[in-house]
Amino acid sequence: MEENNKVIIFEKKEIILVLTFVVVLIITSFTLGIRLGKKLALDESGIKSEDVKTVELKSAVEEDVDKTMTEDSQLTDDEKLKMLMDESKNRLNDELEKFSTEEKATTVPDEAPKSAMAGKFTIQLGSYETMDEAKQFAEGFTIRGYSPIINEVRIEGKGNWYRVSLGLFNSVDEAKSYIRQEQSLFSGQDHIISEIK
Repeated sequence: MEENNKVIIFEKKEIILVLTFVVVLIITSFTLGIRLGKKLALDESGIKSEDVKTVELKSAVEEDVDKTMTEDSQLTDDEKLKMLMDESKNRLNDELEKFSTEEKATTVPDEAPKSAMAGKFTIQLGSYETMDEAKQFAEGFTIRGYSPIINEVRIEGKGNWYRVSLGLFNSVDEAKSYIRQEQSLFSGQDHIISEIK
């Protein structure tokens, strides 16, 4: 009896083609498996593909801002204005307290906050005709972790305007130093250093 043992020998090209085919097959199977798994998981959860397209991932700060905005939408314009003015006043008072503790040699007499701020400097970022526009602009800085200040200013012949600014400084040099320190914030952003009167 003769044995019919034949040894099959592949060339390098054939081995490379087979390995390439196997790798492509593995990657395709993995990708399809992931997609099918996601679809099945979403179907079991009752989530439709339209829902997935509308979902936006937000940070905790953005969710807090959205929550505040929905609460604000239930308030009247006068209530919103009063709340925003109180918030700005509190921020200004906080800034004043911070500067008054730094200047231990001089004491600030009990005067209205505006007169205590007279002679201080701030970095004005924008000026708007309506409180809503100013608030919307200021929220962009709040989300980034800054504490913008909104001041209502009466301009002769133009009415009330709302200025959005950052910080209280004792001198123009301090304000310029802050701008250099926060260069990434102010690059591409219009700003002026103005004195509070």
